[in-house]
Formats: sequence, C-alpha cells, structure tokens
Amino acid sequence: MSDERQSRPEPEDVAPQAAPPIDTSTPPAPPAPATPSAPRRRGRFWIVATAALLLITGGTLAAGWGWRALAAEAESQAHRELVAASTALDDVTDRRGTAIDKARAALLSLSAWGVKQRPDYLQESTAKALSDAQASLTKASKGLKFTPFDPPRVAAGSPDLMPWSVSADVQGTLELAKQEETTRRTRAAELKALTAAQKSVSTSAAAVSAELTAHGEQVLTADTSATYESKVTLRHAIDDAKADVSAASTIDGSRLLAVISAIDGVNTAQAAGEAAKQDPAYPVRAQMEAYARSIAHGVTLDFQWHEKVSGLGEGWYSGTTMYHEGDGGWATIDLNFSLQEGWTYGDINAKALITHEVGHAQVVRPECKPLFDGPTFQGDDEMWATAWAIAMGFDVPGSGIEAYGRPSDQQIAVAGQCR
Repeated sequence: MSDERQSRPEPEDVAPQAAPPIDTSTPPAPPAPATPSAPRRRGRFWIVATAALLLITGGTLAAGWGWRALAAEAESQAHRELVAASTALDDVTDRRGTAIDKARAALLSLSAWGVKQRPDYLQESTAKALSDAQASLTKASKGLKFTPFDPPRVAAGSPDLMPWSVSADVQGTLELAKQEETTRRTRAAELKALTAAQKSVSTSAAAVSAELTAHGEQVLTADTSATYESKVTLRHAIDDAKADVSAASTIDGSRLLAVISAIDGVNTAQAAGEAAKQDPAYPVRAQMEAYARSIAHGVTLDFQWHEKVSGLGEGWYSGTTMYHEGDGGWATIDLNFSLQEGWTYGDINAKALITHEVGHAQVVRPECKPLFDGPTFQGDDEMWATAWAIAMGFDVPGSGIEAYGRPSDQQIAVAGQCR
C-alpha cells in the first residue's frame, strides 16, 4: 500500500454520498499467486550457433578438399591423354621418316631400271610387275618429307585451383592431344601406303632377281669358252643379288642391272672364246696355254693374245701377268704373237718366258705367298718370277735374266720351294 496521500477537493453544493451497503457474505478467497515462468536459457543458443558454424565450416572444407581432388584427377587424366598422344605421334613420325628415306633410296636405285631394255631371258610379266610397283611407290612418296615432332612441354597442373583456371588448362591439354591424334592418323595413313608400296617393290624386285640369277647360274655352267674373269664378275653379281633377298630388304636396282651386265659379259666372252678357236693360230696357242696350266698347280689362268704387249711386238718375246688372290686365286696372262712363232720353232726362250709369267701367278698360292713376301724377295715380282722359272729348269735369258738380271742362288732355292 502506498504511503502517499492526496487530498480531494470537495466541490461546492455537493451532497455527501451514502456509504455502500456492507456485504456480509464470506469474501472470496484471494486468487492463488501465478506460477512464475521459467527463466530463458541463453547458453543453449550459443551451443546451437557454434555447432552450426562448425557444420558450415566443415562442409566448406570438405567441399574444398573434394574440389582439389576432382581438379587434380581431371588435370592428371588430361595430361595422361596428351602424353599417350605425343608418344604415339612421335613413334609414327619416326617410322614414317624411315619409310620415306627407304622409298627414296629404292626409287633412286631403280631409276635406271625403267630405261634398261628387257633381256629376252626375263619374262615380260615379271619385268612389268616391277615397273608397276615402282610407279606405285613413286606416287605414294610424292611430296612427302620428314617432319620431326617435338613433344610439347605442358605442366601437369594449373598454377592455382580456381575452377576457371582448371577448366581452361584441362580443355587446352585435351585439345592439344586431339590435334596430335589427328596428325598421327594422317601420318599413319601415309606410312601404311608407303609400307604397302615398298613391299610391292620388294616382292616384284625379288621375282626379277630370282629369274636373273637362275639364268646366270645356267650361263656359268654352259659358257665353257668364256673367261674366268667374266665368270667371277657374274658370280659376284649373283651373290650380291641373293644377299639382298636373304636379308629381306629392298632389292637394289643397281644390283639387278649388275647381274644383267655380268650375264652379257659372260656371253660376250663366250662368243670371243668360240671365235678364237676359229683363228688359224689357235692350235699352237692352245698348246702353249695347256702347257702353262700344266705347271700352274691349280691356279686358274685366263689368256689374251695381242700383236704387241708392253709395246713389244715382232722380234720380241713379251708377256704380262695380272694375278688375283681372291676367288680361289687366278690370273690373266697376256702374250704377244711372236711367242707362238718361237714355240713353233722350239725356241726354249719362248717356253721360258711363258714359265716366267706362270711364276707370277704362283704368289696367290697359300704355300708360296709367305716365300714371296718374306725377306728373300720382299715382294719383288720380277725377281720372284725369274727365280721361279730358273728353278723350273729354264736358266736362260728368256726366263727373265735378260730383262731383270739373274737372281741369287738363295732366291732360286727359295722360289724352288714353290713347286
């Protein structure tokens, strides 16, 4: 109850009011005091807020780590595709370059083949197949040149992980890989065409080689009047052509032409040998040649006959010898016409000179070469041949004494060991 008091003004001429009647009934019970409300819990709000903040922060961090993983995988995958494309392009580029070089070499070696007249012993269809293959290879290689490829250096990841940076890097890397794949397909197609054309050339050239070498082998057996020199040339040409085939490489066109040329050489020598037999002097020459071969100890001898040898003709006996250690050891002896006259008359000097020339050829024999190269002769051809002729019983001027002087007794003895 308040302690303040306030007086009320009493209005004039106002009658006093009657007092209200007294209520004698039982007064109502005073209302029960209201239950006080629970106090507000401010601590719970801060707990909820903190939890929400942690959840938001954790979600953000999780999203960040997830994005990092996705970005790294995308960049890694793009980089792997680029590396694979670069490796494939580098490989096909190198093989294409090798094929271009091989095609150019084959076409160069065959350049003379097209202008060479086909020999009768080579079938027309076989020759045409090679010409057609040559044309196909020319077409397949036309305008092509080796273009080196240097793999691009692209970073494996972006400098930052911003979405736009990662997207740009990935797209750029994939686009580069796509371009390289396009180039690879183009070069692979060119390589395939070159390989097919090259194979056709190799196959058809091998067929030509087979026919040429087969005919060449027949010529070597049948042409008995041809020189050994012509046959050695053909033997080498055939062996070279066979080596190409066995190596499964492109046939060298120049080697095919070499076989044809060598066959022609043997045929020419055969014709010359047959013609020589018709010469009236042939019977005497045949005797002289037979004698030379009888003392040659198996060294193969070719003979040539000329009016003059080393500038010496009528009134002189003259001869030369060219010997070869390879191909079994052989030599070519050139004699002038005067020798056949001396042989007919029984001049020992004519026989001695022929013996001297055969002596030159003996140095190709394995048992005689060390004697010739040793300290007694030191490779002196003329002294060796003279000493050998003397050791064979021709101690006369025609043995070489008149032209080169008489060898020492030691030289004659050493040369005599080569008999």
